[in-house]
Amino acid sequence: MNPSNTDFNWNAVWYVKTGMEDSAWTAEFEIPLSQLRYSGDDEQVWGLHCWRWIDRLQEESDWEPQSSEGPGILYLFGEIHGIRGLPKLRRVEILPYTLGKLKEFKTEPENPFADKGRSWLGNAGVDAKIGLSSNFTADLTVNPDFGQVESDPSVMNLSAFETFYEEKRPFFLEGRNIFSFDFDNTNMFYSRRIGHAPSYTPDVNDNEYVKNPDNTTILSALKISGKTAGGLSVGVLQSITNRELATLRGPGTTRDVAVEPLTSYAIGRIQQDFEEGNSTLGGIVTSTNRFISDPQLNFMNRSAYTGGLDLLHQWNDKEFYVVAKIVGSTITGSADAIGALQSSSARYYQRPDASYLRYDSTRTQLSGYGGSVKVGKGSKGFWRYSTALNWRSPGLDLNDLGFMQTADVIKLENSVSYFVNQPVGIFRTYSIGLSQTSTGDFGIRYLSSSFSTNVYLEFLNKWAFSTSLSCTPQSLDTRILRGGNGMLVPALWAANAYVRTDPSEKAFFDCSSGVTASAHSSSRSFYVQTELSVMPLPTLKLSASVNYSSNLDNLQYVDTKPVNNEKRYILARIRQHSLGAVFRIDYNLTPELSLQYYGSPFASVGRYSLFKEASNLRAADYSDRFSVLDPALKGNTYEVGGGYAATAGYAFGNPDFAFSQFRSILVFRWEYMPGSQVYLVWSHERTVYLQPGDDSVGEAISGLDHVFPNNIFLVKCSYWFTL
Repeated sequence: MNPSNTDFNWNAVWYVKTGMEDSAWTAEFEIPLSQLRYSGDDEQVWGLHCWRWIDRLQEESDWEPQSSEGPGILYLFGEIHGIRGLPKLRRVEILPYTLGKLKEFKTEPENPFADKGRSWLGNAGVDAKIGLSSNFTADLTVNPDFGQVESDPSVMNLSAFETFYEEKRPFFLEGRNIFSFDFDNTNMFYSRRIGHAPSYTPDVNDNEYVKNPDNTTILSALKISGKTAGGLSVGVLQSITNRELATLRGPGTTRDVAVEPLTSYAIGRIQQDFEEGNSTLGGIVTSTNRFISDPQLNFMNRSAYTGGLDLLHQWNDKEFYVVAKIVGSTITGSADAIGALQSSSARYYQRPDASYLRYDSTRTQLSGYGGSVKVGKGSKGFWRYSTALNWRSPGLDLNDLGFMQTADVIKLENSVSYFVNQPVGIFRTYSIGLSQTSTGDFGIRYLSSSFSTNVYLEFLNKWAFSTSLSCTPQSLDTRILRGGNGMLVPALWAANAYVRTDPSEKAFFDCSSGVTASAHSSSRSFYVQTELSVMPLPTLKLSASVNYSSNLDNLQYVDTKPVNNEKRYILARIRQHSLGAVFRIDYNLTPELSLQYYGSPFASVGRYSLFKEASNLRAADYSDRFSVLDPALKGNTYEVGGGYAATAGYAFGNPDFAFSQFRSILVFRWEYMPGSQVYLVWSHERTVYLQPGDDSVGEAISGLDHVFPNNIFLVKCSYWFTL
């Protein structure tokens, strides 16, 4: 719902100068008409707003007054009259680039792809922005390169669900709010799907070496966006990614194996405003089509189509609102591809206790639906409350071009909060909130409930403190065995706290921490993260953050083993410790010259013990829900002599691990002409994964000193011009 959403990714080419006078700070902007959208009318009226953030006061200054009790960040505009005779512009901007890249890595004399320890690469591409009309613009990129983009954070994910990464590539960031369609942590459009790492890993024969592409090449991408004078906004994005090949070379042989098919991605989004923006009706469609011609890639979906409708209605000066969304998906592919969807962590059709689901190994199509309805009182005034119903059918899947972790869920959410946005006593602002959530599935089974409360306090000295407390009573976890029956898991309590100093000071510090504990001592965890940011000069910002987490869980999934035509689900106690840090330097030598550094060491170590088999999963007594094992460790394998239901033995690998990684990127940027830039980039990475591993997190990080690094040195030059 607008008003509370902002997008700072628009990056137009204009000219600006600032200065200090005796009693004022001034800024002058020269914005070329080519950077603006306007109609062809001879006389025009423009909406305008000027907004300034005053960091030292943590306050804003607005040209058109905005009420602190208004329905959003910005909802009132001023008007400029008397604009006549503006030229009709073609609005064509071209930004070609060239680059050279040197990769350095560990020399492997026997590996023909790494025998020299380095490789060279040259590349070129072009970005363009074309005005199709006074209200619509096309953004085009051919063979884009994002080598100067910051690396993703390191994580160690032990869950069954995919990790979500933020988009950082400029082409997909600009105007992304146009394509936004999300509900309940589910996104219809997740741009990181475009240009992802290849999906297939080829089998390698003895004495054979492989050279894999790092990412799928984006051959081209086209984005059209705009909004008519009648309030109709339109966004269309289409992208083609290349058929990627891995090269395998052995004694006297060389062969190429396809690891990703040629793929087309498309998304269309429309929204129509009514009643001066108080109501909005919209829709979205997405399509993914893979042109699969290689049998080893038949595990991938051939086509995936999703669609959705959304409605927003606000009344009483946007004080109250109702939001309704409905979505659907249909996917086709081989029996292997659809079988993988049915058995994926989003739905687990194979669950024995999910009688309302049926796994079909011959199925070649999967469809589903979902939606949400939310009614509440928005950001106007002090009281805010809402109730929402969300649902996703078992067959819904959005992950070919969207992001969705779980289907087969029905969720009811209620929340109420009291938010005071003006000074009261010692407080600059404060808020108190309560929320409750209940979850079930499409088998009409109750799964869980949770209750939480949170408090936020900001003081007159601009320091702030917040805390939250939540409780989830005993619940039925249908994912814990990753395809097995649902299991009753103990009640869980969680508490979090956050404190920060005055963010307008040259030195800023914040700290967040949290603890969780469950009944029967089945799990407990702790985390703490601190960050210090210092500005020794107005043009130099230094920041460092450190995070540590400790996790003990007696019900960590390990493996599933077939024994005597039945499956054994193995759980264990895990003691996991993770330590990470992020260091940043942002130095603006001049408005045209900048230097940025990002460095992040990370390590996570896990030790498993107290192995057990899941047995009577819904027993009233916690200890009756599993049978304790006493496996014998031989080499790197645990051997089990028998179980609670049979005498046949089985074995599973030692799951202990130690993962450590260091990533950094140093970027020098020179804007030698407006819109034209030169990048000098050094990217550095060291990664170690050991299984089993026996180091502490401190030793795992310090051990990175002995790992040969992968380095990338890149020079990129772009030139901006208009026609």
